[in-house]
Amino acid sequence: WKRDQFQELMDVATGEIGRVVSSEKEPAGAHQFYFWSADDALTLDIGHIVVAFSEEAAVIGVVDEPRRYSDLRTFLDDYFDRHVEIALDVETPTQRPEILVYTVKVLATQHRRPDVQSQRPVITGPVYFATEKAIEYALGTHEFSGAKVPALMHTNGNYVRDADGAITTDERGLPKFQRTPLYLDEDYLVGPEAGHANWTGQSGLATKTSHALFLISSVFQTLQREQKSVAAIMFNVKGPDLLWLDKPAQPDESLAAAYAMGAPEWRGLGPSHLEAYESFGLRPEPFGNMRLFAPFKPGHDPKSFNNAVQLSGFKDYRALNTARQAPGETDKVFPILWSLRTALRFPSKLFEFNDLDDKLWGFIYELGALGVTSLDALNAQFEEINEFFAFNERDDNWRGHHKATIRKAQNRFRGLKDKLGGLLADGEVNYGSMPLVDASFVSNELRVVDISATNSISKELIVSSTINSIWKMAEEGTMGVDKLIIFVDELNKYAPAGGEGGLRETLVDIAARGRHLNVVLLGAQQFRSKVDGEILGNCGTSFYGRIGDEEIINAAYRSISDTAKQELLGLPKGRLLVRHAHFRSPLFGTFPMPPTIPGAVGQRIFSGAVSTSDPCEALFRSLKHLMGGKAPTLTDIRVEAQGANREAIDEVRRKIDQLYSGKPLSIAANPWAAAKKQLRTAVEMASMT
Repeated sequence: WKRDQFQELMDVATGEIGRVVSSEKEPAGAHQFYFWSADDALTLDIGHIVVAFSEEAAVIGVVDEPRRYSDLRTFLDDYFDRHVEIALDVETPTQRPEILVYTVKVLATQHRRPDVQSQRPVITGPVYFATEKAIEYALGTHEFSGAKVPALMHTNGNYVRDADGAITTDERGLPKFQRTPLYLDEDYLVGPEAGHANWTGQSGLATKTSHALFLISSVFQTLQREQKSVAAIMFNVKGPDLLWLDKPAQPDESLAAAYAMGAPEWRGLGPSHLEAYESFGLRPEPFGNMRLFAPFKPGHDPKSFNNAVQLSGFKDYRALNTARQAPGETDKVFPILWSLRTALRFPSKLFEFNDLDDKLWGFIYELGALGVTSLDALNAQFEEINEFFAFNERDDNWRGHHKATIRKAQNRFRGLKDKLGGLLADGEVNYGSMPLVDASFVSNELRVVDISATNSISKELIVSSTINSIWKMAEEGTMGVDKLIIFVDELNKYAPAGGEGGLRETLVDIAARGRHLNVVLLGAQQFRSKVDGEILGNCGTSFYGRIGDEEIINAAYRSISDTAKQELLGLPKGRLLVRHAHFRSPLFGTFPMPPTIPGAVGQRIFSGAVSTSDPCEALFRSLKHLMGGKAPTLTDIRVEAQGANREAIDEVRRKIDQLYSGKPLSIAANPWAAAKKQLRTAVEMASMT
């Protein structure tokens, strides 16, 4: 510890916080050692990182189990001693000698020679708090093959000091603890060396989705600096959680009034959160390139004409089964609608297991061979079959299929549309220029699929179909981006331990081969023990929030120490335990709030009883996308729209999107001129009512 090269690893200003101790029963080892703490080391606690020394190396480790010893043989000794003191009327009770001993899990060893790797146990000597440089070395950042992706913030027990050695304080006047970013290796998070991440913890208490959003934002910004393209797709399974990811947690001037009116209790990002973003080198910005996809409400899908459903002119966004419906906030919302052709790719989910026998399978294949790809065509085919049997009463077969099988199929297909709850159209679906949920991606695009209000069958079908399509694009190399992130909440439903099914097999395949095909699976669940072991085994990074005592006894947590398990039982929001490929031992850390507004808050602001959404902003975004630098300003649009009602302005935006989106603009095309003309008409109509 007296070597100059080790001085930058230990907090000399704070001084010794204890000394290494070993005994015959508990000797120091290559991966674990013990030290007793100094009486004045009152800030030392579980999860802090310290430095001790072997003969020629600095040993950096994380503090684990604390134990306090005294010379008492039994509790009765102290009981009798105290009663003697009371009987003698002693004013000051005897201060019994005690010693506080900590276990330390070794993270890394730095030998005085860079070409030597030492595993020698520590020797008796001083212990210091680790500096930021020591912590970064212990995390293996010097061995990262990819970029450093900020993930969590570690807080140590030593204080931050200024250039003069004085302890710095925060806005409350309290001493500031040393905080060090915990980085993940890009190549071990999004491939190709390893990949995938998993979150586990109790619902509502473990902040799984919040941290996933923060990490995705971190990956986006990190890879953008590396000049790599990345996109993500997330499935919204609970309420409005992911519906407002394009809205900032910290409102700018244009949104400040709306935030104050719709959610006056919302305070945005506090000083500590902003300081964390600055330390990470990240911008607390929302996902500007976000798209939201949702199926229709049951019974609200567009009508079929001539066996076709045209979505290119779709306008009725209130028919979609999503809570994001306020005028001015639907320009990023798009429908999901299937024809029978798509639904029949998943017969095992459409029909009961006992119904799907060889005879029904054969009839379904027959329908495909006949080109029956829509419900309209299916109904026409059944009418033809019924006419055949009506005119041929003695026949009990049609094209080799028994009448009973056909009647059974007819009964099962009859309730199919209601069973899929707004997902299935009557005719063939033509999207036109409308974006598709499973089309190729663009850089920094975040795609959200809202399935929170759909029934369980539709949920499974949408998730299965979308992920299978994306995986096929990955195998064909047509994703459109260098890296693609898939976030699946409630992973245990889609890939249960010991379960079977098409999506489970796809998710297992993604976990095994995704890192080589640039697809990353981010999964979250309440019970890690309920998730397929192959998926968890292929995760290079795992995060743990608060976990219930009935769950933590499972074998899925066997790699975590008993002390860390006890910590997880009562872990507060915003704090996680992380395991990563480069870390020899799990570490605790915190993270700032995501850069986006929480879904429930966004719902109150933009879709509450008093909606504060501005349809002029949606029209501005559309014109900016179409015209680039030639687009009008938001002020110009508001001037032209003065007096028009909100729904009419939003209707103008939809018409402009329909006319000009998805096709190159000709020299003569002028979306703003067309919009002005329609806005003036809307103003005139409003003045007449």
